[in-house]
Amino acid sequence: MAKGHRILRSAPLVVALAAVTAVAAVAAQIAGPGTGVGVAYAATKDRPGAIVSSEPIQGAPAGSRGWRIVYRTTTATGASAVASGTVYVPVDPPRTRERFVVSWAHPTLGTGTDCTPSRAADPAAAIPGFAEMMARGWVVTSSDYTGLGTDGTLPYLIGAGEARNVIDAVRAARRIRGTDAGLRYAVWGHSQGGHAALSTPDFAAAYAPELELVGVAAAAPAAELPALVSLQWQQFVAWVIGSEVAVVWPHFYPGLDDHPITTPVGDQNAERLSRICITADLSAVLAAFGPYLSQPFFAEDPTQVRAWRARLEQNTPTPRRGIASFVAQGLQDDVVLPSTTALLQQRWCRRSARLTTAWFPDATHFSIPSAAAPAAIAWIADRFVRRPASDTCGVAPPVAAAPVPPRP
Repeated sequence: MAKGHRILRSAPLVVALAAVTAVAAVAAQIAGPGTGVGVAYAATKDRPGAIVSSEPIQGAPAGSRGWRIVYRTTTATGASAVASGTVYVPVDPPRTRERFVVSWAHPTLGTGTDCTPSRAADPAAAIPGFAEMMARGWVVTSSDYTGLGTDGTLPYLIGAGEARNVIDAVRAARRIRGTDAGLRYAVWGHSQGGHAALSTPDFAAAYAPELELVGVAAAAPAAELPALVSLQWQQFVAWVIGSEVAVVWPHFYPGLDDHPITTPVGDQNAERLSRICITADLSAVLAAFGPYLSQPFFAEDPTQVRAWRARLEQNTPTPRRGIASFVAQGLQDDVVLPSTTALLQQRWCRRSARLTTAWFPDATHFSIPSAAAPAAIAWIADRFVRRPASDTCGVAPPVAAAPVPPRP
């Protein structure tokens, strides 16, 4: 358990700039120059998970070997595509015939090519709990998602695209000789990646019936989208998260272009802002957009525009009775608000989900992945060996559930 973080089993905005810095600091290690495999790749006719290219990662963390990969996958619309990512495996021989696999799903980082996690000099540094997972003998794979480091459009908070990319990273890991990657896998993600993790059970059985999803773990998942957007659309954080949604979603849902929701200043700056890598150093953002950031990004609450509300609901993950879930939430989080995770617990438990929720009183949006990693990895380990998953549905969360905004 991370020192200094007391867990309550479930169980304003601080200075806005600090909140966005917290969101962004996860990406600080990936925005610098790396030795990535490149930017654009032609799609092939191979099946999802097929390796298009791979190269060893020089200087992988002690006790591990790694590869930067480009692999075949499928977009949210069902089109063939490629994504880049990484695969790591312990150097020690496997303890069983096949290794368990964890697919890490990264948080919001920006849509620019330089924001691509696998292009970092040390991609593993941005994966919470990496050393512990190597020590347990697991394979750890990670997708950049389509459109980040490869051609196409990033499926930002679009569950069908994120889930398929995450699943196909597991298939890709199995195709690299020497990984001994097995069929049993879990997904572990933060923020946007938490959304990806919780979305995976919606697609796993139909999309990859040959694999066995044992459970999903998420830290501060951006999951209850209507409630979260309704609470945050007028806040500074809307410039970071809102810009990616405003730029990306119309590519997947063309009808949204008929219902603009941004202010003129938001519309003028969304594309440029979405491509800036979100790091702990916000000087580039402030230099380019400082005069605008005190102004509203959204012209109205997107949840009250029928077309946008329908897509927000479509991309809100739903519980699956056969798949256990672990959710960690910091009570000092000003980005993914704790009340929205309380709503998730309320909604999922009403549907008999096997949900374990861990509340960290001192954790922010930035600190929750490392704070929660020991508990999340221990929980995943139990799922791999088929220990029954309990739930915390009988324990009230420490905050009231966010209201569900009325439908327009």
